[in-house]
Parts: sequence; C-alpha cells; structure tokens
Amino acid sequence: MATERGAELRYFGSLRGQESAICGRLGIPFVGFASEPLWSLKTPRGWQALIRLLRATGEAKRAFRADRPDVVFSTGGYSAAPVMAAARSLGVPYVIHEGNSMPGRTTRMFAPRAAAVACTFKTTIGRLSGAVRTGHPVRRELRAAALRRAETPLVVVVGGSQGARFLNQGVPEAARQVPGLSWLHASGSGQFEEFKDAAKGIDGYELVPYIEADRLADAYAHAMLAVARSGSTLAEFAVFRLPSVLVPLPTSADDHQRFNAREFAEMGAAILCEQDGGNLGQAILEWTEDPARRVAAQKALSEWDIPDATARLASIIEDTARKHA
Repeated sequence: MATERGAELRYFGSLRGQESAICGRLGIPFVGFASEPLWSLKTPRGWQALIRLLRATGEAKRAFRADRPDVVFSTGGYSAAPVMAAARSLGVPYVIHEGNSMPGRTTRMFAPRAAAVACTFKTTIGRLSGAVRTGHPVRRELRAAALRRAETPLVVVVGGSQGARFLNQGVPEAARQVPGLSWLHASGSGQFEEFKDAAKGIDGYELVPYIEADRLADAYAHAMLAVARSGSTLAEFAVFRLPSVLVPLPTSADDHQRFNAREFAEMGAAILCEQDGGNLGQAILEWTEDPARRVAAQKALSEWDIPDATARLASIIEDTARKHA
C-alpha cells in the first residue's frame, strides 16, 4: 500500500530472518544488520549480542545520514531496536505498531519517544500510554477470500512457520475423540517427517508441511474452527470470523501469547486451552456441538476486526512524515 500511495520504501531488518528474500521478491531495497535478541549480560552470549546491537545501531545511523528518511515505521522486536535507536538519536520521527496484547520489550523501551504508537489488541491501550488502536494489517487477498465464507465441518490447524510440537502431537489424538470432521493440519516443514504418520488411520485428516497462501485462504473461508497458537494469526481468524481453540506457547516473550488468547477468550471468540493440563478434544467438541456459540463468536470477531487497518496505519505514518517535514 505504501508504494501505491507514492511512498519510497527502504526496509531495515535482521539478516537472520526472511525479510531479505521477501524484499527481493517485492523489489524493496533491503538493508540488513547482524542483530539478535539481547540475552543476559551475565553471559558471554549476552555481551556478544550487545556488541552486535551497538554495531547495528551505528550502521543504521550511517544509512540514515546518507539517505535521511522522513519517518521510520517499526513493528518492534529485537531487529527493530538498532533502527529505532538510530532514528531517536538523529531526531528522525518513528511510528510503532504493536501486534500483541502485551507489548514487547523493544516496544516498551522506545514507545515513550515515538511520534505515534498503534496497536492490534484492545487491551494494549491500557499497557501503552497514548496508543491508538488501528487493528492489524492483513493481506487484501485474505480479506477478499473472507467474502466467500461458507462454513463446512473443517478444522484448520496451524502452528506457525516452524510448527508447534504440542499441536502436532495433540491434535491427531484429539481428532480421534471428535469424529465426523475434516482436518487440514500444517505441521511446519521442519517437523513434518517426524509427525507425518501421526494422523494415520483418521478419515479426512490431511497433515502437510505447510499450506500455500491460496489454499490457506480457501480453508479459512470454509472452516468451522481453527486450532492454533496465539500470535498474529489471530487477526486472520477475526477477518474470517473463525472461532478457535488457542494453545499459547508457554515460553513466549512476556507470556504475550497467553494475553492474546485471553482477549479472544474473554470476548467469546476462542477457548483457551493450556498446554499443560488442557483437553484439546473437549475444547474442539465444545465448538462443534454448539452452533449458537459459534454464531456468537463470529459476531464478536466482526466487532473486534478493523477492516481498514492497513489504511489507518498508513495514514498515521504519512501524517507523521508531514508534521516533521
């Protein structure tokens, strides 16, 4: 959307992730840094991470001096820290979007001096002073697919790009307790070989390494419910008005996945199932046996979703650039 609105983009990010390859496909200039999470300074690894962070901040400063941006946009995370540090030190305005209910450490560190702070979840507003809820940007292809929504007895299981071992083990077991459903389960490429036979003998159960974007959109449009962790995927469930069973990752930073799941559970859009002691089969059964509950969940998700989130966020970024021009 930024290029459509006449903006010139530069992407600053970590060399560790997928950003470089994605930017290459989209034709967006990419500047990478060897940044990593800042571990405890009581360990050699922590000191090495700090040195890389300081070095990356210096590199970002040099890049900004050479080609001074009008505004910096950040979604937080360790890779954003050196970029925002450079922007702050040079007086370049920056805008933050926090995609989790519980703000991450980088967001908390830099939000007080941000030109604007936007967020996805309602409960974030009470945790970040001055935050404005714009909703979460979702690809337009997904929103178009959501218009074709027609519920069928399909359960979609997603555990993130790396997969989720607990879901790969637990959902096939749960499926044996809930007959009469179809299942599309993405195990994550790295775990597929280990779990490829986990659903053997279950009628209508398809376990795949990953689900291509078009097929995932179509699956969401026809699913009865989803089973997942509780990261940014929740915004997609809202787009498709898709009730869910959420299993937060216990080791997520600041326990943010549990806070995300709790917001959805409290508004009746999800069942929060703890990894330790939760009963996946029972949680799935509760949704399948109660159509009225699913209808109520769909209404709650409709009220939570902000369809023009991308445009709202783009407007905030543009306004910030104009004010500081």
